[in-house]
Amino acid sequence: MLSLFANRDPMAKIFSTMTVLNTKPAPKMAEFSSMGPNIITPDIIKPDITAPGVNILAAWPTSTIIATKENFDYNIISGTSMSCPHVSAIAAIIKSRHASWSPSAIKSAMMTTATVLDNTGSPITYPNGSRASAFSYGSGHVNPITALDPGLIYDFDFNDIIDYLCGNGARPKQLQQLIGHPVTCKNPPIAIYNLNYPSIGVANMSGSISVHRTVTYYGKGPTVYIANVEHPKGVKVFVTPDKLKFRNNGEKMSFRVDFMPHKNRNEALMFVFGALTWDNGIHRVRSPIALNLTKV
Repeated sequence: MLSLFANRDPMAKIFSTMTVLNTKPAPKMAEFSSMGPNIITPDIIKPDITAPGVNILAAWPTSTIIATKENFDYNIISGTSMSCPHVSAIAAIIKSRHASWSPSAIKSAMMTTATVLDNTGSPITYPNGSRASAFSYGSGHVNPITALDPGLIYDFDFNDIIDYLCGNGARPKQLQQLIGHPVTCKNPPIAIYNLNYPSIGVANMSGSISVHRTVTYYGKGPTVYIANVEHPKGVKVFVTPDKLKFRNNGEKMSFRVDFMPHKNRNEALMFVFGALTWDNGIHRVRSPIALNLTKV
């Protein structure tokens, strides 16, 4: 820089832009990304998933006037508004392949097949090299190829959502105003962490709890899925049954996940993370776990 100021006639060169491929490590989490925990519903891990969202080059509506007051056919911007089109397009591709799948099934396919590793095989990090967590990337970085063939699906329907809202404190009259017909909440209400979601989150966990899930098999021929657990710090995890034997496409099976905090723990650890993965040797169906441990 000093030489430029010293030279009365400095020269500069502008080169053509080029795309650099196979950058490693990638992806990395943006520090401005929308992160967890989920303030509104802490038993649902935030975010669900992550997708490319930094310096995205894409078509730009010519009617949009930006600060330069000029119109462009293309623009480069960053943010979750750039990640969303990636995920929306992948959802559309999945729907075209599996026309009968519900929105929750499509979401499950993307979440359970996402990756938490970068292209070097190491855990996804921030630009400064520190390790990211489920509160950064949710289930991981979306993979459109594996999402087309997830193996197992966590599905839920209208009635499950009603149970979830009731468990979250909504009153029958409020729900009636929302959906247009009378609603009856179960008594006692179903715990909101038992919504059949592709991730497992539990807020304010001061003792042992059990979480229930049901998966639907999408595949050809008999298969056996075996449970593998990445244990959250300070918590024992037991899955019952730990083997799911399927015979036919569309078959459903339920299982229970028991979480037991260590008894000798005498301080709050805040959030701890782990994962449950169902593996049949071909498909790996991964669900992140986030537990908010309070003092025992």
